[in-house]
Formats: sequence, structure tokens, C-alpha cells
Amino acid sequence: MLQDSRISVKRVIMGSVFLAVSVIISIAESVSGLNALIPIPGVKLGLCNVAITACLYVCSVRIAFFVALLRPLFMFLFWSNPVSLAMSFCGGIMAYISLVFTKKLYGKVFSFCGISCISALFHSAGQILAAMLLMGDGALLGYFPLFAACSSVAGTFCGAVMNIVIPRLEKAVGRMC
Repeated sequence: MLQDSRISVKRVIMGSVFLAVSVIISIAESVSGLNALIPIPGVKLGLCNVAITACLYVCSVRIAFFVALLRPLFMFLFWSNPVSLAMSFCGGIMAYISLVFTKKLYGKVFSFCGISCISALFHSAGQILAAMLLMGDGALLGYFPLFAACSSVAGTFCGAVMNIVIPRLEKAVGRMC
């Protein structure tokens, strides 16, 4: 019994650390001016996906789910507005689902760059679906090719960061949860 409670506490702590890191990265990305370099409204680099993906690979599917679920909520509480919450939540959940399905293909079919590109594409799809629902306008689907192109660039960059960060995390701490 004591062993199980230690594991549970460890999982809560690690999930909290990954959640905090993903929120800090999101806020830093928002205030850094990086978004000014991308002249397309709604397009961001999405560096917080590195933290969520690292959580998935180093901890577990369940802990990464809670991080993906809670990050938009914390960003809403500290930083954004209800529309951003809806867009971030829909995009984040779609990206998370793609991460879970592509995890099994890591090293066989995809590198972290490929997985990150797929995740970014699903994030964009989720955001466009949320925008279509919020605005009641199916014409917003026309933005998807532009968002898909941006997703491939952002996903490649984030995947390159993941190729550096995740193996080092796994080596330094092993499977934490």
C-alpha cells in the first residue's frame, strides 16, 4: 500500500511539473514577441507541445492527458479570454489524441519531427473546428491549407527541440511515472 501511494504522489508531482513548464512556456511564447514574426493571426509556434510530448514519453498517457487538458484552463485563468480557451482546448485535445496514436510509431515510422508535425496539424484542425462552431461559419475551413503549411514549419521546429530534450530527459531520469 505504501509503495502505491509513493507512486501516486510521484505521478502528481511530475504531472504538476510538466503542467507548470507547459504554462510557463506558453506565457513566455506569448510575451516574447515570437508571434510578431508570424504575420498570420492565430498562428503560434506551439512550444508548449514540447512539454506535453515529453510528459507523454517520460511519464504516461494519463498524466499527459491531464497536462493537455489543464494547460488551456490555466492559461485562461492567468492570461487569455474565453475564445482563446475554446480554441486552445479544442486544438490541444486534438493534438494530444494524435500524439497518443503516433507514439506507437515513434522510431519505426516517425521521428519526433514527424510526430510533432502531425500533432501541429491536428492542433490547427481542432482550432479551425472550434472557430467554425463559435462563429457558425463553415467558410473558415478555407484557412486550413494555410494553417497546415504553418503547422509543418512549427512542427518541424518543435520536433527538432523534442529530438534534443526528450532523449536527454529519459536518460537523466528514466521513466518517471
